[in-house]
Amino acid sequence: MKTERYGVAINPFPRPGELTVLFAGSNQTPPLHRVGPHVLDYHLVHLVVSGKGSYTCRGERRELKAGDCFFIFPGELSGYLSDEAEPWSYRWIGFRGKEADVLLGELGITPDAPVADVSGMHRLQALFGRTQTTLSTGRAGCDLRAGAYLRQIFAEIADRAAAPHPAGTGESPADAELNRRIGLAVRWLVLQYHRPVSIGELAKETGYHRAYLSRMFKKATGWSPAQYLLKLRMERAVQLLREPLTVSQIAASVGFADPFHFSKQFKKWHGYSPTELRGIQMGMEHFQPRA
Repeated sequence: MKTERYGVAINPFPRPGELTVLFAGSNQTPPLHRVGPHVLDYHLVHLVVSGKGSYTCRGERRELKAGDCFFIFPGELSGYLSDEAEPWSYRWIGFRGKEADVLLGELGITPDAPVADVSGMHRLQALFGRTQTTLSTGRAGCDLRAGAYLRQIFAEIADRAAAPHPAGTGESPADAELNRRIGLAVRWLVLQYHRPVSIGELAKETGYHRAYLSRMFKKATGWSPAQYLLKLRMERAVQLLREPLTVSQIAASVGFADPFHFSKQFKKWHGYSPTELRGIQMGMEHFQPRA
């Protein structure tokens, strides 16, 4: 008969946010060790390290084994029971956050599908263990480090998932992959507009031929990649006109090496030169409507 070994470490500095680790622990359970049924007000994830047991949620009992991860959601009545012949050993992490359900949903984990098969992912056990160890130090950075480990755990599960796409959208895997890559292209332009970029570079980042990328990008956004990039730059330039920056500095901040070319493009886009529009903005700020 295996002897119970239990340990837990509490986060001494939990910060509110999108994902916060509350505690982490481990347990070699005795035979028929039962937890619940109960309702929690935080999320809880268990990694089964060895042995067997069962998990019941929403009236459905699931038989679990080493290599399974099961999630408990706040507000859900759930319980779990260790096997009599092969009592399980598991590690767990308690967490909460305003984005927790969203992140889990993107992994395909919901109260109706609370189990992920992570067999063969030996790195996960180390990450669970590191989370508990770092919390037990009580150091100032343990909250941030534990949060990083939890995100790595989610990342490992995401990598294991097969080409996920939002449930209920009716998308085929091919359409979901196309939308993912177009979304990547949009985010890439949003983050890289401040420097010289080319459509060839964007195509390389997304893995598409530039002609196909341009066609699909325009179909999804209504703009060609070049037009979308110029739109981002011109919109940002208007915002920067409110700052104490020269036209040359604004041009450089939105990816133009030549201030004259920037001013020409700006006037073509907005109908005013940067200097003219800055004067209009200043006039509007000083305008006081009559009572």
